[in-house]
Amino acid sequence: MKIAVISDIHGNLPALNAVLADAEKQGASEYIFAGDYCLSGPWPDKCISVIRRIENKHIIRGNEERYLENLIGKDQSGWTDGQMQISYWCFRNISPDNLRYLMELPHTLDFTRSGVHIHVAHASAGWIGDCEMEQCGSAVLARKYAQTQITPELLSHDICSLLDQDTDFQNRLSGLEEGIYLFGHTHVQWSYKAHGRNTWLVNPGSCGLPLDGIRDTVPYTMIDIAENGTVKVEEIRVPFDKQQYAELLRTTAQFTEANIWSRVILRELLTAREHMAFFLQHAEQYARKIGDSRRPYTMGTWEKAYEDWTAKTVSGEDVV
Repeated sequence: MKIAVISDIHGNLPALNAVLADAEKQGASEYIFAGDYCLSGPWPDKCISVIRRIENKHIIRGNEERYLENLIGKDQSGWTDGQMQISYWCFRNISPDNLRYLMELPHTLDFTRSGVHIHVAHASAGWIGDCEMEQCGSAVLARKYAQTQITPELLSHDICSLLDQDTDFQNRLSGLEEGIYLFGHTHVQWSYKAHGRNTWLVNPGSCGLPLDGIRDTVPYTMIDIAENGTVKVEEIRVPFDKQQYAELLRTTAQFTEANIWSRVILRELLTAREHMAFFLQHAEQYARKIGDSRRPYTMGTWEKAYEDWTAKTVSGEDVV
């Protein structure tokens, strides 16, 4: 039995279609979707519709779905700030039926295949605390590999080596029952098997916005479970023309109506590295510098913070 694990699609319909086509070719019989279907890519509604048509799926919601939930029933006349424009745009461009579907999704799932217990959550924190973010979060990798060309082999070796030596991680891992723990959230593809135990941790990476430094591909993971309970985990990278996607995104209404967010996302997409977290840190510092205490940021502060951040990153000044 082959189960395709897909996470963090973020409205990137071409990437979702590419991954689904590959998973079908690889013989997937079931699918697991680990959350974050919208915000950042311009086709959230179509992505949700595609997923809803898939049979034999297990699906949960992610943290991005909470941003939409928080807007339900709110007065849209006050949606004038800059920071939340991407959330407002998504809310207005997802059909009521698809929005209702997202809101009804569970936060976690647990089920069994061939005697193997499978646990699904959007983030790993409930199982291993901050270990993932501290060792292999996207911001950590962006700093660590700033001058390094990353390959899947290098990334896998480095992450496993770090986790092997992390006492807190090993202690938390030893407290988990045997089984497969699936999650996304960090946009970094990795997997780890406990030494001497049938316990796997699997992050398929981000289908729609990978931030692990590996360019020109989008990831997902295939879990192959034999009838006797033997587990094989295969990390797959599907070729993807990100430049073509970027050119297409620039023609969309999202790019016009949530321009700054879309521009930062394009930088992330084309470099496969974290930028949004660094920009948001800079925006906070900039707002404090000019004495603007309003949150979310006004449109003026949001735009000026982006101009300042862009000028400094282009000049080579360290703003990460």
